[in-house]
Amino acid sequence: MDLNFEELENKPQEEILDFLKIQNDCYIDLSEELIPPEILLSIGEHEYKKSMYPTAVMTSGEFSAIVAVSKAKKSFLKSAFIGCYIGGKSNILFGNIKSHRDNDYTILDFDTEQGKYYAQRTFRRVQDITELKYEHYYCYATRQLTSIQRLNLIDYCLKNQKELYKSPVKLISIDGIADLVENTNDIVMSKEASDYVLRWTYGYNIHITTVIHKSGLTGKPLGHLGTYILKKAESVIELELNDDKKSVTVTNSYSRGYPFDAFIFDVNSDSLPYLVETIY
Repeated sequence: MDLNFEELENKPQEEILDFLKIQNDCYIDLSEELIPPEILLSIGEHEYKKSMYPTAVMTSGEFSAIVAVSKAKKSFLKSAFIGCYIGGKSNILFGNIKSHRDNDYTILDFDTEQGKYYAQRTFRRVQDITELKYEHYYCYATRQLTSIQRLNLIDYCLKNQKELYKSPVKLISIDGIADLVENTNDIVMSKEASDYVLRWTYGYNIHITTVIHKSGLTGKPLGHLGTYILKKAESVIELELNDDKKSVTVTNSYSRGYPFDAFIFDVNSDSLPYLVETIY
């Protein structure tokens, strides 16, 4: 489309200034040495130019997606990731996952599927994994809300984090993200929800990890929302229930950086996930 300069001249000055700001924010100076994003969690290491570096699975300003069919222990892995980020004694259960947390950052955990009783059991699993009560871990059961209310709740928590929490938000979990829209096959709703995730991660320099169901028939995430999320995720983490119907294989099917080594986890008699083995 040709630029209409007469139309531009007639626009309010604040509108023109807004686009100048957007242009400046989006411009990439190729001569500038940009700092790599802050790593929240890494799994193993990789070699680059004869040096070893942690293989990032979650970094600030990005989001990840945990993808699996129903009942494939997605929430167990989500709890493991949050527990490992907090630290404590989580390394006893998952020696392959390393936290890079350097401060008492706030973690928000949103459950969209369970009632308060079962959601609390899931949230408490993080305490059991770490064997400590991390006071900056805030949990929300949102099954009773509408999709738009859930979306607005997360937005509210981020916009008002200075008043609500003792420390800045660094990590958010949304289990599951499909419940942020009324219909995952609605293109407009799905695009809007995925845009919110991108805006949150960029604007607040946080990481958001999401849980997405996939069809057992097609092997693909459900709906347009799943497609949008997978296209733009930093890490896509797939779970596959093994033949024993107990243990789960975790693979990094897509990563913007280096993929982490696959691993297998199971759940012990205390209902806690634990690393069985790493697959090199």
